[in-house]
Amino acid sequence: MNNAPLYDLLGIGIGPFNLSLAALLSPIDKLKVKFCDIKPNFQWHPELMFEDATMQTSFFKDLVTPIDPTNYYSFLNYLVTRGQFYHFLNTSRNSITRMEFEDYCRWASEGLGESLDFNSKIENILFQKDRFKVIKSDGEYLTKNLCIASGPIKNIPECAKSYLGSNVFHAKSKELKDLNLKNKRVLIVGGGQTGIETFRNALNEKWGKAQSLEIITGRENLQQLDEGAFTNELFTPNFVSNFHSLKQNTKDSFTQKVLLASDGNTPDYLQALYNELYLDKFYNKKYCSYKISPMRWLTKMAKVDGFYNTQVQNKLSGSIESKDVDIIILATGFCTKLPSFMESLKDRIACDESARPIVKRDYKLDCDFGDNQIFAMNYSRHGHGIADPQTSLMSWRSSVIVNSLVGYEYYSSDKSNSSFLNYFEEKN
Repeated sequence: MNNAPLYDLLGIGIGPFNLSLAALLSPIDKLKVKFCDIKPNFQWHPELMFEDATMQTSFFKDLVTPIDPTNYYSFLNYLVTRGQFYHFLNTSRNSITRMEFEDYCRWASEGLGESLDFNSKIENILFQKDRFKVIKSDGEYLTKNLCIASGPIKNIPECAKSYLGSNVFHAKSKELKDLNLKNKRVLIVGGGQTGIETFRNALNEKWGKAQSLEIITGRENLQQLDEGAFTNELFTPNFVSNFHSLKQNTKDSFTQKVLLASDGNTPDYLQALYNELYLDKFYNKKYCSYKISPMRWLTKMAKVDGFYNTQVQNKLSGSIESKDVDIIILATGFCTKLPSFMESLKDRIACDESARPIVKRDYKLDCDFGDNQIFAMNYSRHGHGIADPQTSLMSWRSSVIVNSLVGYEYYSSDKSNSSFLNYFEEKN
């Protein structure tokens, strides 16, 4: 006889997204919920926790405030309970650092302690009649519904896959923390925010003074985030709800065209980097040899006598450039793919022509498990648009999931039902 507890919802992954869901579920006593994560406590990209890294969204877009500003786990309550409120106001900032955001989330996770299960590695999930059996390394849970928010899969260039290790690695890897770049030739692949932050910190000798440093990007420049007022209308519940109903090829095309609304670099960060490069070039002259190389694409690499020979295509001139380096850091983002622990369920989960899971408007996977549902967070950029991987709408998405779970509108999640941009015909 199985004595494992039965939950109404089991969340896998305790990042900001599932933490937001846990916080908004906390006042609802009738639901029995649990959230699991392999980490020992709340951590948010610790490898990339640079001191100069800032959030690209307002601190008001926290775990709960856009949906329920009276919830205990708001950022303002975090400031008040820690005695920081007035000091924070005196900083006159519109944004906070990632370090502050992580500490806020850790504070929330400590308050939600009983519903969170850290040090919990999920190995497999089975479906049995009317419930999911979640098998952990140290036991199992039974649940009626799942919410998968375990994070996307690292996007690794095909030519680099066979060389992954201590000298070739994705930026979001443990190798970055204990990196030694002293007298090394370094290539950073990717010119998004992570790539730029890694490049800037390497220039400033966070990991020792490199011999040479180059960052390449397929983009036309180190392009800045489009954070204009009208662009931010794309990060509203109204836009996302209507966008989901469009044809898939229309959504893919539009998402690519507005890429810089979500994947650009923070303008202030780019300006600070440029200012540092200027001061060093004409005055300080301390930096190692460096290059910033747009319109480049890593096509081939091979290991030769302890270093790596890379072939890089110059997309502007069409030429192939050969570069010998010692360390390659891949700031190449992530791709949408269901985690390996869901392998036994995949045959019952529908995917589109590009093998991406189909996510319904209320963030349920299109799957065949009867009344039992699997919700998914950060798996629907192709379905819900550019806001899906961002923290901007995480509390709204959590409220949509809460309402779906309880079967009625517990949270008024559609109050922002208007827009200054007339993308969609208004329904009478």
